[in-house]
Amino acid sequence: MDFESNAILKQNNVVFIKWFPYDKRNEAISNSIGARCLFIHSLKTRTHANAPLRYVLQSIKTFIHLWKEKANTVFVTNPPIFAVAAVALYCAACKGRYVIDSHGGVFNPKWKLAEPLHRYLVRMAQLNIVTNQSFENIYKEWGGKTYIINDLVFDIPKQNEVMLSEKFNIVVVCSFDPDEPVEEIIAAAGELPKVSFYVTGNYQRSTRDLTIGKPDNLFFTGFVPDQDYFDILHSCNAVMVLVTQGNTMQQGAYEAVSVKKPMILSDWAILKETYPEGAIFVDNSKDSIRDGVLDLVNNYKDYCAQMEILHERRKQIWQQRCEYLLKLVNDA
Repeated sequence: MDFESNAILKQNNVVFIKWFPYDKRNEAISNSIGARCLFIHSLKTRTHANAPLRYVLQSIKTFIHLWKEKANTVFVTNPPIFAVAAVALYCAACKGRYVIDSHGGVFNPKWKLAEPLHRYLVRMAQLNIVTNQSFENIYKEWGGKTYIINDLVFDIPKQNEVMLSEKFNIVVVCSFDPDEPVEEIIAAAGELPKVSFYVTGNYQRSTRDLTIGKPDNLFFTGFVPDQDYFDILHSCNAVMVLVTQGNTMQQGAYEAVSVKKPMILSDWAILKETYPEGAIFVDNSKDSIRDGVLDLVNNYKDYCAQMEILHERRKQIWQQRCEYLLKLVNDA
């Protein structure tokens, strides 16, 4: 980004808000348009019971931060829709404008009661960023202006070489949410003794003790600092990211493309459309995961070559997306 663009952005006071401790997607978009990236959260434990209190506290924090920043253009992540509501109130009071960045979970049944609010905020937004055609169709039907950003290419630095096993090493990007087939991955690993699996994320979030009976070639890394995680991604042979919920773009896939690692992904249409090369698609069953890994191992050079092509293509698309958002901001 050149100096002139930076000067314009600074005058525009652009802020990107997310009600969460951290998100690489927000950081990447913020960097691309010169926005201040703010992660707002409260209370150490997130539960359904304390959600109302958290939302009140985070709404107050949002108002305070935006007022201090004198923000006139605010990007905000959805869900939760109440984060968007807090930003919309600020923009109404201070004559600003907001852009909603909606992705996985926005149409989860738990948000059904808030749909009238959701519809209204979508209509009033300057722009609605969505991750797929299905979401775009719904938002257009609601009267919103939309733009699809379904893949990002991150700048993921490497500092240290991580000594993994001497086997074929797969990093399994996991958050241990209910929509991830963790049990099936563990079962498949048990039938692949020549492959090592490094499962990232806080495995203690699982409803059972996953360490009991796990195969010797599967390792839980626990939640690690960003740079350690980045170094593991650079050091592995491939990345696996699986979900049971359709219409879900996965940050783990963004990261795999960014470090040019072949992927094993769930067999969903949106993922197959976005990643036509460099990826193997499985149906989340133990047998399909096992067979997908074997295919990747046996044809590894071919998948690596495909990933090089995919990386260049996605990098060009990401640059186009950044230019569009930059123009939107500068036209304020």
